[in-house]
Amino acid sequence: MKKTLRSIGAFLRHFLFLLPAAAALLLYGILPNFPQFTEFVVSRGLFRLISVPLGMVSSLFPFSLTELAAVAALPALIFLIVRFVRKMKKAESRARLAARVGKAAGWFLSITLLMYMLLHGLNFYRLPVSELMGLDTSPKSAEFLQAVCIDLAENASAAREKLPKDENGNVLLDGSRTDVLWKAGEGYEALQNRYPFLWGVVKRGKPVHLSHWWSYTGITGMYFPFFAEANVNVDQPVFDIPVTAAHELAHTRGFAREDECNFFACLSCFHHPSADYRYSGYLMAYVYCSNALYAYDQNLWAATREYCSEGVKNDLLQRNLYWEQFEGKVQEISDSVNNSFIQIQGDEDGVLSYDRVVELLLAYYEKEGLV
Repeated sequence: MKKTLRSIGAFLRHFLFLLPAAAALLLYGILPNFPQFTEFVVSRGLFRLISVPLGMVSSLFPFSLTELAAVAALPALIFLIVRFVRKMKKAESRARLAARVGKAAGWFLSITLLMYMLLHGLNFYRLPVSELMGLDTSPKSAEFLQAVCIDLAENASAAREKLPKDENGNVLLDGSRTDVLWKAGEGYEALQNRYPFLWGVVKRGKPVHLSHWWSYTGITGMYFPFFAEANVNVDQPVFDIPVTAAHELAHTRGFAREDECNFFACLSCFHHPSADYRYSGYLMAYVYCSNALYAYDQNLWAATREYCSEGVKNDLLQRNLYWEQFEGKVQEISDSVNNSFIQIQGDEDGVLSYDRVVELLLAYYEKEGLV
């Protein structure tokens, strides 16, 4: 009996590194069935307990820690492989060394998986935003959608008029890219009294210096949960930078679903004191809603577009021209990976979930009586 117990104990010691991964997978399997628990214990509890200190520390650095880690990852991996090979040559027992290194790698990967789930993955299973905000996302009439599009077009055009322009009439940000990213959290601060679940300590987005090359993936921004950091592609058209930063900040506040983060990005920009954020948010919301209207009735869409100023129309054209230059295999692979990743998290629609922002916007407009 003692021998059996010792054997079991030895087995458990050898595979103890699997416990964090097992805990992560257990949570992954159970929590989707308990959104109330996930909302109040995980997203508003554990997530904040871990991410708030991380966000406070990472915010002290003016540069992207995520970008630094990404650039350093390859040489670090090469260094570790070379060091391992050298040690293997000198080791008295190569099998023992390989087992020790394998266990260390197992601990690293297992803990990483658990931390990812606590810092982001489990937030997919919290209560939906429609329930948190009391929004009715049932289908709305085409006439209501058109009215929302007109309001968004008029607000976007009005906000654009308040922004500086270059000699060709192209819109400029009200300050440098870095200065504008510093203000990303102000829209959320305006919403916190009414929606306390939008509270967060991360107030700004981080510019990515390799943004031009990043554009080949089609990605405009990225939340890196291990640093609680909102990273922004600053090579994209300037009028899209503010709303991208606002989107990534939604992730730092515990929201994982892309449609909800897009909705909060628009909403926070609507309430932002700076015109560049308001323009960016209204423009993004208009694009989503007008695309939905175009799919339903092109004549209604054409009538709505007349409410856009010539400057807004030009910006939409410039955005298309910008992204066309990066189309190719890299972007296709990136979209495929992104789609698969979102589906693994339990969102069956994958990247199509981005389009659900229209439902949330229409429901918000209806609740607030904005049109």
